[in-house]
Amino acid sequence: MSESLTEAVSKAVTALGQDGEVVPGKLHETPRYELFHAANSICSQKVRAVLAHHEFGYVSHKMNLFEGQTYLPDYVRLRMRGCNSLGGGLAEHHGGTTSTEASGCDGAVVPTIVDRASGEVMVDSKRTCLWLDAQGSEADRLYPSDLVDAIDVELAVVDNLPNYQMLMGRKPKGEDKAQSRTDTHAAFSRRKVAWCDRLISDNAGDDTLVRAYTAKRAKELSAADELFAPAAMRAAYRKAEVALHALEAKLAARTEQAWLLSNRQTMADLFWGIELLRMHDVGTASFWEGGRLPEVEKFAAAVETLPSIRSAIIEWPGSRF
Repeated sequence: MSESLTEAVSKAVTALGQDGEVVPGKLHETPRYELFHAANSICSQKVRAVLAHHEFGYVSHKMNLFEGQTYLPDYVRLRMRGCNSLGGGLAEHHGGTTSTEASGCDGAVVPTIVDRASGEVMVDSKRTCLWLDAQGSEADRLYPSDLVDAIDVELAVVDNLPNYQMLMGRKPKGEDKAQSRTDTHAAFSRRKVAWCDRLISDNAGDDTLVRAYTAKRAKELSAADELFAPAAMRAAYRKAEVALHALEAKLAARTEQAWLLSNRQTMADLFWGIELLRMHDVGTASFWEGGRLPEVEKFAAAVETLPSIRSAIIEWPGSRF
């Protein structure tokens, strides 16, 4: 890493108040990557799973989303290096998905990964997973060249699912309870708006931070105003249901292949597996359980046995809801 990037990483680590924990890789190699992530962030889980699949060593810097650690100025400065390299602008509207391609880069979320060897700062989870996979051995690739187009279709579906809204889980019986849960999530988004207001004021002389927090403020305000209205919630669950029925059809159409697209595991299996695990944890597995979508139910059980998903999510402290 360059001296300036090394300093930026050091400042972000200092702001977190912890040195990080080394997750060893093959042959106990010196960790190449610095990963800033959160245990229960689905985007962080995807990156951790790819790192685990390839047995890459890294330094783990755990962040607490609910305490607002992703808003720390030194972390945002580091992440904005990746946003600037990515191009495409900053996210100013919340569509409920994790897709950076659809909405732009968010300067105050996770994961962020720094490559000590190349000096790159990666901030988009899907691109990071593909980039990490390309560093692995060809025999272990999750994104083989002969399946790229088919994998891309599945990754686009998963990346655009309404995860932010589905964190609420299935709508409970009784309108009072449903309204209470909706209000809670809208209130959390407004709490983030208040954080941004304070941070914009505190860092008025720093153009990078003002730009990041201003965009983040607009994004979270749109979430509070739009995402949790009854019509928006119905549309979100309908979108997820349609995607799961399409997955059921593809799984049912398999002949001899063990996984979704091939006899070998691909990035599509990893992304769908993590998505189904999250949906189970937040209470939306009723979409497929009980024989409703039998192929999806079997697939969900199979992906939970993958060592990468077990180590990066199932057995990772604090990752389950």
